[in-house]
Amino acid sequence: MDSNKLIGFIGIIAAIMLCSCTSCDSKDDETASVSREVYDELQQKYDMLKESVEGTLSANEETQMELNRIMVELNTISGRTISLQKSIENGASGNNRSTAEQISASIVEIKKRLNAVPTQNADKQTLALVKNLQQTIALNEQEISRLNNVIEDKNQMISALDNELSETNEQLRQALDKMKKAEMESWMSMGDELTSTADLLPDVKGHGNMKEIKQAKLTILLRAKAAYNNAFQLGYAAALSKMQIVDEKYQQAYNR
Repeated sequence: MDSNKLIGFIGIIAAIMLCSCTSCDSKDDETASVSREVYDELQQKYDMLKESVEGTLSANEETQMELNRIMVELNTISGRTISLQKSIENGASGNNRSTAEQISASIVEIKKRLNAVPTQNADKQTLALVKNLQQTIALNEQEISRLNNVIEDKNQMISALDNELSETNEQLRQALDKMKKAEMESWMSMGDELTSTADLLPDVKGHGNMKEIKQAKLTILLRAKAAYNNAFQLGYAAALSKMQIVDEKYQQAYNR
């Protein structure tokens, strides 16, 4: 029995009780009255129904307040879901996974609260509101599930790209190391060849016809030293001792 019917029933009982407490005039001026036993029974029913109606009204009021609170919080959840959707669509990484988990937890909690709302004696308006809220929760659940899948797909894609980039960087590093090694060896080889060529020329004083021979030897030794220095700058430590040897040869040829 809903609250309106209970209130109506109480009104009828109250009218009967009022008639029992006062005389009800009839056409032949006879007084119709209710016995004390019947009166007490009606009074008991009245008190019980009144208490029931007051309890129902109080429960309905609390139900409405709870539904209003749920509706406000659900609007907040929907807003957070829309913000997360925009963040993902705009490619912002941030804490999308953490945000999605927080929203999912909020949905679970609000769903529990809505399921706990009593609807057995609720009116049509309240039932319609509950159904509407249930549908909104379901839509949020579906959207969060979809966004979680999008986040997972993007994370997998980023992970795959990171692995690919890591592999590419490793290949590039190896290629650069190989090129660097080849360049060092090339400079070392050039320095050795130039040094060997300089050794073919005798150490002369550099007077007359010997002047050009001396100058050529000194020039070759300088170029050999430059080649060794380039190798040393690239990380070839052994080139340092070669430079020292060339320096000694240069000083020997120069001071001849």
